[in-house]
Amino acid sequence: MADTQVITNAAARLGNLIGEHPAVKSYRELGRQLDLDIGARNLLGQFEQLMEMLAMKESQGQPIEIAEKQQAQSLQQSIQIHPLLQKLVAAQQEYMELMKQVQETINGGINGQIHGTPEGPAAPPASKIILET
Repeated sequence: MADTQVITNAAARLGNLIGEHPAVKSYRELGRQLDLDIGARNLLGQFEQLMEMLAMKESQGQPIEIAEKQQAQSLQQSIQIHPLLQKLVAAQQEYMELMKQVQETINGGINGQIHGTPEGPAAPPASKIILET
């Protein structure tokens, strides 16, 4: 039976391994590049601010103007063609896929479905927790 310290030590080792994965390194590096790219940051900031405003209007039952929709589409298109943001989105997807695989494997181990793990008492249903760095 594993105690809390054994589990947290294994989790720390897993965290270190994940941190060394190329997908994580790439995602972090692109995040640093984004910090230095004022234009890309401003573009994302404008888009996020507009999306928050539109969500607020929608939740309050206020109409969303055609000009606001057009502005959102324009910002979205600018984001899609920005080279750094294209790379960042791809790296984020790769990172999320890695984390999904890790979480599914952890869930399988909890449920005794991973080959080589001891069968134990019935585990609670697997959660949909996504780990973040």
